[in-house]
Amino acid sequence: MKNKSHLYGILFCMVLQWAMDSPGCFASINPDSLKSSLHEKISDTTDIKTYFLISETFSTAYKYDSALFYLNKASELSQKLGFTQYEYSLYEKYSKLFTQSGNYSLALQYQFKMLKLLDDQTLVEYDTLELEKKYASLYTDLGTTYFHNENPSKCLAYYQKANNLVKSLSKRYPTHSLDNELLILQINIGAAYIGILEYDKALRYFKEAFEMNRKVKNQKYNGVIFNNMGIIYKENNACDDAFPYYKNALAIRDELKDTSGMAQVLNNLGNCYILKGEYGKAITSFKTAIEYSRRSKSIKSEMYAASSLSQAYEDLKNYADALTMHKLYKQLHDSIINSEEIRKTASLELQYIYEKQIKEKELEKEILLARKERKSLIYLIIAGVFLFSFLIVILLNRNQRIKIKQAKLVQKHLELEQQNLMLERQNLKLDLELRNKELATHVMYLLNKNEFIASITEKLLTIKPLLLPENKAWVQEIIREMKSNIDNTVWNEFEVRFQQVHEDFYIKLGESYPNLTPNETKLCAFMRLNMTTKDISAITFQSVKSIQVARARLRKKMGITRDDNLVTVLQQL
Repeated sequence: MKNKSHLYGILFCMVLQWAMDSPGCFASINPDSLKSSLHEKISDTTDIKTYFLISETFSTAYKYDSALFYLNKASELSQKLGFTQYEYSLYEKYSKLFTQSGNYSLALQYQFKMLKLLDDQTLVEYDTLELEKKYASLYTDLGTTYFHNENPSKCLAYYQKANNLVKSLSKRYPTHSLDNELLILQINIGAAYIGILEYDKALRYFKEAFEMNRKVKNQKYNGVIFNNMGIIYKENNACDDAFPYYKNALAIRDELKDTSGMAQVLNNLGNCYILKGEYGKAITSFKTAIEYSRRSKSIKSEMYAASSLSQAYEDLKNYADALTMHKLYKQLHDSIINSEEIRKTASLELQYIYEKQIKEKELEKEILLARKERKSLIYLIIAGVFLFSFLIVILLNRNQRIKIKQAKLVQKHLELEQQNLMLERQNLKLDLELRNKELATHVMYLLNKNEFIASITEKLLTIKPLLLPENKAWVQEIIREMKSNIDNTVWNEFEVRFQQVHEDFYIKLGESYPNLTPNETKLCAFMRLNMTTKDISAITFQSVKSIQVARARLRKKMGITRDDNLVTVLQQL
């Protein structure tokens, strides 16, 4: 913070260069004469410009509340006329007003609104030169506002953005001279680096700025550059290197009659003499700084010189003069504190007025909108009631006729459905009975066939011992082929018939009990027809005991308890 005083001069120089309007041109304008030019009955875009001028006039006179009032008037008229051409200028003037009054957070809000407008314009505008110039100016303003808001890193970031953009414009549009703007940004970036104590980078920027100023030839900038280079060398404890730069800066500002700038340089020069132990030269510098501070009415520079003189006299044990300078410092410090308090109060008052006006405008909008909505709602309700009543009458009449027709149709439909259901049930029942009868008949046929074949087989077995040895083998082969052929044929015929009657039995059985073997599946099919163990034994040529064992094993595999009937479970699938 000890170097912050010299930064204000640099940044103020930059703001003057980039500003679109010069405040001095409004000093002699009488607000009353501008007010008389406003149209009483018919408002047009000319009145927006007039409100701008009145606001600028009051802002120059430090009457920020009046300036804000007329800016709000311009904003209201723009919205009323639906005229958006001045929206960017309006935000810019709000930003500058809040910056001047010390409301930096509000200034930032409007600067970012300006940035969004530029981003939107980038999509539709073709004049990229003017648009990019606005971007550069806005980035510079953002850097300045962040500086005042004590955020040096963001201050530096926006200055560098502006610098890069202006460099790009200078290369692409060589006929548009931007040397002055580049020089100012170069100086301010160097000052920002001082603010974050990166002195090497700051020195590099100031040296480049000095070279750039050879083309611009503005001695005022050289005064700023030399003063800051002296500060850098002093901060690096190289006072011998700092003295030539301070003396050059002092000579330039003396030539320009810049008494405020001379006071700054003399204070910095005095600090260097103190560090060197040359108290006589330091006291002379501080006394001269007080003289120039009083001429330029720079209270901060005078206060700094008085404080430094008090410390110097105290170091020399000249306590009387040290006390005198301390009293002067205290008097100036209290004056600055009072001024800052007044400024803070005015700033808070302006912020209060601004927020109050914003809320009042929002409330007025809400009231107007509520009134419009209420009227629209009333008309809508009335129209809706009439329309609804009319539709209700029509719909009731139509609905009554439809109900009568539907009742008749439903009655007929129900009667037909009942008849169809009865017929389908009868057909299904008859079909199932017929298929079951056919299946039962076929099973009986198979049983009789098997019994007949079994009878023949037993007879062949009976006469087998009586046959010649060469015939016994032949008879045995016949018996074996008959049994093998009968088993396959019986089961295949049975399975075809069974699936015709009970189509999905095997599917459901497989889903419920996927681990059953083919023989167990056959056994389930026989039991589904409620066949006895004896019948199953006859049709499969297995003993009754084998069938009983298979049934017990099947019951266990299916997880059926003794209380459940196996045949019933299978018939429910």
